[in-house]
Order: sequence, then structure tokens, then C-alpha cells
Amino acid sequence: MSEPLPTPDALRTAADRLVSALSAHADPEYRLAVLKRLVRRLGEEQYPLFLRIVGVVAESDDERAQRLLADTFGTALRRMDLPGGALSSWGATGLPDHGAPLAASALSGHFFGATPRRMLGPVEYLVVWHLQRTQRTALSAEGFQAALARMITMLNRSEDARLLYPQKLAADAQNELEGAYTRATRERLAAIAAAWAAGESPERVAAAAADAPATTAHGWVLRDL
Repeated sequence: MSEPLPTPDALRTAADRLVSALSAHADPEYRLAVLKRLVRRLGEEQYPLFLRIVGVVAESDDERAQRLLADTFGTALRRMDLPGGALSSWGATGLPDHGAPLAASALSGHFFGATPRRMLGPVEYLVVWHLQRTQRTALSAEGFQAALARMITMLNRSEDARLLYPQKLAADAQNELEGAYTRATRERLAAIAAAWAAGESPERVAAAAADAPATTAHGWVLRDL
């Protein structure tokens, strides 16, 4: 049986606690440790929940909270230590053909053959979740664009994040060795990086990935953030 989805009130409470914890200290390194600790406590398979909590802050009218969170991601980018979530790389085999949740024990190296899962930062996670076949049911085009635009709007509150994240995505788009991205995904990462670095609106940046179809298995259920 799947776990119940968190209620809007529960998400708002979690977002408030995150912002309060980040506000408790002025040290950027401490704030990054808080963000990474939240990801660890939620667990590897709950990274989408982390993205939803971040999304609550991004959707709020609290610009100070958005800047605080964005600056923390900026610190992570400077350190090349983004709090990430794991998705199976595109060559994984033995994936399920239904939308039921998976137990963590089912996601072993044996289950995926020789292909490991890759740790991805929030923007890359959204792109791969939408475009590639992974251990998760695919994110729909509408859910992807809305979540990505929301994320970029928040990240643009930080000068470091606004400058460094497109550079990271552009570098990732050139990397063909790790097996984390298909060619289509690399092309979309490059398009997102170029549009973001050029100062396009978050909606136009998100639209840069829209023309690459998500690869979903027949009969899978699409689940949005």
C-alpha cells in the first residue's frame, strides 16, 4: 500500500520549519547542512517530496524566504555539492510496467543490472524525471514545466544560483561518459542552460525542454509534483 500524500497544511508546515532552520544561523555552510539533512531524513525515494517543500517556498509571497533558500542553493553550487536525489540512469533494465510505489529494497544494483542510479540536483532531477525512463513514473509535460519554472523563479533570487546553475547544466550537457543522460536530455539541458544564462523568463526557460517527448512505458500512470 502506498503512503498517503502529504496535505497542503503538512507541506506548508514543513516549508515553514525549513525556512526557520535556515534563518537560525547566518553561516551559509550551516544552512547548506540543514538543506542536506532534510534530504537525508526524507530518504532517497522521497526527493520529489523535498522538491514539493521547496516549491511551497517558491510559490509563497515571502521574498526573504525565497532568497534565503536560493542563496543556500547558491552555496551548494559554489561547493559543487547540490542536495540531490537518485534516479536510475537511462540504460537501467528490469523496470516495472506499472505505477505502484517501489520499496527501497527493490532498487538494488541487481534489480537494475550493471547500471547504477545517479544523484541529480533539483533542476536535473526534474528534467530526467520528465524525459527519461527511470524507477519513477514519469512527470507529465505540464507538471514538469510548472515545477521547473517555479524552481528557476526562486533560484533567480540568488545571484550565485542564477549565474552558476546554467553553467553547471551546460557542463552536464557535454558529459557523455557517465550514462546519466540520453542525447535528447543533454540537448534539453543545453537549451535550458542557454535560455537561463541569456536571462529569459523562467517560463521560457522551462519551455526550452518542452519539445523533447517524455519516454514513458505503455500503461504507466503519470504523477505530478
